[in-house]
Amino acid sequence: MSHQSEGEGSAPTPEEMRVRIEHTREELGRTVEELAAKADVKAQAKEKAAEVKEKVAEAKDHAKVKAVEVTGQAKDKALEVTEQAKDKAAVLKEHAAEVKEQAAVRAALVGDQLREKAAEIEAKAPKTVRDGTEHAAAAARDHRGAVLVAAAVAVAALLLLRGNRRRR
Repeated sequence: MSHQSEGEGSAPTPEEMRVRIEHTREELGRTVEELAAKADVKAQAKEKAAEVKEKVAEAKDHAKVKAVEVTGQAKDKALEVTEQAKDKAAVLKEHAAEVKEQAAVRAALVGDQLREKAAEIEAKAPKTVRDGTEHAAAAARDHRGAVLVAAAVAVAALLLLRGNRRRR
């Protein structure tokens, strides 16, 4: 049995046979290595674990970045709300000062009007009534703070009622 070389029609030389054998060995070696790599479950598991570990690290980094962004946004919103609250408090404080001033002015006017009316009534009233009013006036002078507070409360209540009627 003789083997003929392809295309030549004669038997291959020993040198050609060695080249073919060497080439076949190299191909067989590569195939064995490929099969061994596919069969090496431990190495594949390590590769897969490394990939998963890398993906987890990326996800962790992404989560940290998002957390920092959200925290920054929350801080910004808190600062904004705080500033708005401060602004509203300042406006309310101004309004309260205006109302207090108006109440003091009205209380003074009411006091003046009361004194005028009292003088008129005193001039027209009989002696017994005048004595009673003098006694009441002395009591009011002795408790001036309480009378002023009561007058201020009455004026403030009137202002609030008047303000509520206007809004309707």
